[in-house]
Amino acid sequence: MNTPISISYTSDKSKEPAKNFADKHKLALNPISENKTSLILNYTEEFVELRDTEKNIAIHIDFLSGDLAHRQQFGGGRGQSIAKAIGLKQGVTAPSVLDATAGLAKDAFVLACLGCPLTLLERSPIVTELIRDAVKRAEDDEHFQSIIKTGFDVKEENSIKYLTQLSSNENATLPDVIYLDPMYPERKKSASVKKNMQLLQSLLGKDEDTQALLDIAIKVARKRVVVKRPKGAENLSALNPTYHVASKKTRYDIYIIPQ
Repeated sequence: MNTPISISYTSDKSKEPAKNFADKHKLALNPISENKTSLILNYTEEFVELRDTEKNIAIHIDFLSGDLAHRQQFGGGRGQSIAKAIGLKQGVTAPSVLDATAGLAKDAFVLACLGCPLTLLERSPIVTELIRDAVKRAEDDEHFQSIIKTGFDVKEENSIKYLTQLSSNENATLPDVIYLDPMYPERKKSASVKKNMQLLQSLLGKDEDTQALLDIAIKVARKRVVVKRPKGAENLSALNPTYHVASKKTRYDIYIIPQ
């Protein structure tokens, strides 16, 4: 973790899961009123949130309402850029996708809504807990169940280590697509996105091993590797993508795996 963090809770009801997480990861546990670090993973009765007490901002993940639900309903289906980037076409079975940089799981959820079986890798136990909390809160919702029925497997893993092990396992089922969205400094974005990125960058810092991650992803993916980049940014590596798919603010670099 890039910045010290502690665990807090807001009530007796939320104390038990907070204590379980704190004990597992050997982190300090305090009621929120007695918090002693600027970053806290805070357990409320409604959800788990990542909070910056100095900046007075907090984020949690919600698959049933807000931006994610709106994007699922009005995002454009298979016509949107991310769908084209991973190779979704009319009449073609949705590919299996391994999201090696899951973050707040926004793109993974969009791909799940499009019918893709998803494996999400996130090396931060804090961020993984946010995702798992969102899944737990949504799992009784029939609409959410229908979205993720093909698979939405969240793993707390170092992606390079996981993919290296996958590549050496002759019996492993390899993903059709590996999706990478490395952390990069945000430019002109909405206030909500800025808030998310500020918190994540405070917690995690910048991704320093993206070149190695791309290299192993290209070895493991069956069909393609997709790298999400800010529009106008340089390529992630010296290896030129096969082609690009661009949207208003984002570019997807596609590396096709020779068959």
